[in-house]
Amino acid sequence: MLLAALLAAAQVALAAPRGPHSYANLDAFRVTHVDLSLTADFTWRQLRGVAILSVHRLDPQATHLVLDTRDLNISAVAQLTRHVLGATEKLAPFWVSRPFHLRLADPVNGSALVIDLPPSHVSTLSIRIEYATARRAAGVHWTTARSGGRGPRIFYALSGSRGVRGWIPLQDTPRAPITLRVHVHTPAHMVALLSGARDLGVKSVALPTAKRAADHWLVITRPILPSRLDLVVGDLKFAAIGSTAGVYAAGWSARGPARDLRAAVAVQAAGDGLVGRSAAPRRDYVMMPADFPFAFVCAPRLSLLSPTLFGVQRRLVPLAARLPFADAEDLLMPARRSDRWIGQAFAAYLQSRIAEAQYGARSAAVLDTLDLLSLREALGSHGLAGASLGYDKGRLFLDFLAASFGRKDFDAFIKKYYARFSNHRVRSAQFEDFLTRHLLAHAPGAIRASDLAAWIQDPGLPQQAVLPDATALRAIDAARKDWLAGRTSAAGIHAGHWAAEDWIYFLRELPPRLGAAPLAALDAAYSPMRSGDAMRESLWLRLAIDNDYRPGVEAVQAYLRSTGRIDLIAPVYAALMRSKRDARLARHVYSLARPGYDPLAAALIDEIVNPRVGGGSK
Repeated sequence: MLLAALLAAAQVALAAPRGPHSYANLDAFRVTHVDLSLTADFTWRQLRGVAILSVHRLDPQATHLVLDTRDLNISAVAQLTRHVLGATEKLAPFWVSRPFHLRLADPVNGSALVIDLPPSHVSTLSIRIEYATARRAAGVHWTTARSGGRGPRIFYALSGSRGVRGWIPLQDTPRAPITLRVHVHTPAHMVALLSGARDLGVKSVALPTAKRAADHWLVITRPILPSRLDLVVGDLKFAAIGSTAGVYAAGWSARGPARDLRAAVAVQAAGDGLVGRSAAPRRDYVMMPADFPFAFVCAPRLSLLSPTLFGVQRRLVPLAARLPFADAEDLLMPARRSDRWIGQAFAAYLQSRIAEAQYGARSAAVLDTLDLLSLREALGSHGLAGASLGYDKGRLFLDFLAASFGRKDFDAFIKKYYARFSNHRVRSAQFEDFLTRHLLAHAPGAIRASDLAAWIQDPGLPQQAVLPDATALRAIDAARKDWLAGRTSAAGIHAGHWAAEDWIYFLRELPPRLGAAPLAALDAAYSPMRSGDAMRESLWLRLAIDNDYRPGVEAVQAYLRSTGRIDLIAPVYAALMRSKRDARLARHVYSLARPGYDPLAAALIDEIVNPRVGGGSK
């Protein structure tokens, strides 16, 4: 509940001069291309950059270029020019320093970088910005070396939820897609990966200190949304997965993750048939360090995966079906932030269809039911009435359309939609118009205009929603009911053959207050903390804390220091803080674990463990 509230709060932008999300003055200037030179300094944990922005001027009288930044130290700004006051002949281009200032920082949107420029009728200009990142900027993270300072070094920068402005000063809005040419200077033998980019090669460089470094060159020729740019630099090993995919992992070998991901590549390819595409572009996967804050981030041509997704025994569905159809959001670019739900809905819907096609209706139904439970939990006391369009409600909307018109006609509509809007910026109004002309018009009366409005415009789930079929989970419901009623023992549940998702469903639907004795019986029969499933272990720890089951609570410290994935650790911290006995333990463990957490995870858990004065413990 608390995690859901904090995540929701993190998405709410405070008032800003140019709109709720971006400071950029797009009516006067539009950034179209960025030449970016970055130096990854692992000693000082700092990314130093020089960004040369190609800018299209829309207003000849405009005198301020406004960009989005967050926690950036700007050291210099210059403009490329040929003109000097009083010059009598044409000069070679040279850089002229321009005045700039940063406006007062907003905790969500960061700071507006305002660059003073003279009025001009020249339609294009080049602006060079020299800057460096802050050490604890949101979305930018340097892994903590373990084993006495030894171990793989990894840096990553995530751009979603306004993260890009924490490592590149630009117009952070879906209305300003850009192309890029990127040079990354790293220590020798490191790998540099950029989502959506084509690798132009790497060159070894000799340094005066006798050490060696590497220069990586990457290019993005198709315009990409700033929020889809993710960068990973580090000591990574590579293993191929066929000819169109591969996996990068820290440590001795990437062959283990490659085995787990082999099915993912095949399953993702199955989604191409649903959207009418003959072949997907190359996609690489990165097994991220343990402190990565998300289960996965799917960016153009690059998916970043938490290690908690690997190696789980007796899965109901392999890792492949847990990833959304990775290219859905990239092919359907939103025109505005409020239009992102379209790509998210198709990503979740296609994930469900792929799981059903590859692993059967039961597998898809279980995953969809768990998603619905997550949606209910995230909405808390508001229930499904507060749901807004996005991954889960969006998938249910598309399920409703498929049920109303039949899969054959809806599949044909999907292919038409992708053929028309792939790699184009799409508005919600365009989606509604295309839906009306190419699906609704073919079966008048199948759904009413008010039904469509209830899905797209109104909060909550309409009554017509087609909810997942929970038939596949009735046996688990019956086993839980018999055990709670004392009609069978914990060992009599016969849960040893259950898959990971079956266990998650069983634990999530248990009453929060059971007492220590029933948990001791479950622990003796099935040892949840030795399952190898990070989500099952998180759910178990919450139950142990809420019921004062001390053998379970004793495992908290090791667990919270083993992973930084927000959806796993934040509810455990919240359970500790609810307990009068364990609140001190929460603060102690957090003081040890916080330095290794991603800044986004740390900011969220700060609100749980050390709430602001007057806010109280939630």
